[in-house]
Amino acid sequence: MELIDLIKPTGIASPGMRIEDVFRICVDADVPGIPFQGQDGYISGKVSIRHILKQTCIPDFMVRHAKLLGDEIHHLAISREQISRLLKLQVDGFVLSDIAVARSTTPFSKALAIMEDMDTTYLFVIDDGIYKGVVSVMGIAQAMISDD
Repeated sequence: MELIDLIKPTGIASPGMRIEDVFRICVDADVPGIPFQGQDGYISGKVSIRHILKQTCIPDFMVRHAKLLGDEIHHLAISREQISRLLKLQVDGFVLSDIAVARSTTPFSKALAIMEDMDTTYLFVIDDGIYKGVVSVMGIAQAMISDD
């Protein structure tokens, strides 16, 4: 199994892009995040669904005390209005600079090691500065069971 065979092409986030557009790209490609390309044309980070949701939808006290909270906390629910406002925000303030990257020729075992080292479930495949797509642990697992 070659890493190049596991790549899922996706769009790239750019300055000023709305969160809604990033979510659509991620959902359509079934990936948890996409790279962010700055105005200089270089990929300088990533936009992660998990990070956006963590920053905008979950108060810190809920994270710290999640095991203690009951299920009857509906007053803390996220309203449709809040979701609408969130989706209109620009992604610029949510870009993470720490990204996992591999080349398309990287053995998938090394790709897994890179993801583990970076505490992520996906990485971006970039060859000579050209973005090829995303490889995720789900894509690797899918390829493994499809090869039976």
